[in-house]
Amino acid sequence: MKKFFDRGRSYESASLEERYGRDDFSFAVVYGRRRIGKTSLITEFITRDNKKAIWFTATEYPDTVNLEKFSRSVSSVYQDLFYGALIN
Repeated sequence: MKKFFDRGRSYESASLEERYGRDDFSFAVVYGRRRIGKTSLITEFITRDNKKAIWFTATEYPDTVNLEKFSRSVSSVYQDLFYGALIN
């Protein structure tokens, strides 16, 4: 069976790798039509090398609701990192 990125996703993979490899903060938005493999692309990219990433799926709620949910996601990750550093 061919690997996911061998099936026409090399451009997207290279773009995500370049962005992930930066030394500064980086943010990627992936969007497109339904059922074209966006979730699979991100899942494969993150799990392939066990990358550290924050994943958030926006909904059709108002922007303020999505922003609040995104903020909570980011906050929970950084809070865990912060408290983990204090304990260790």
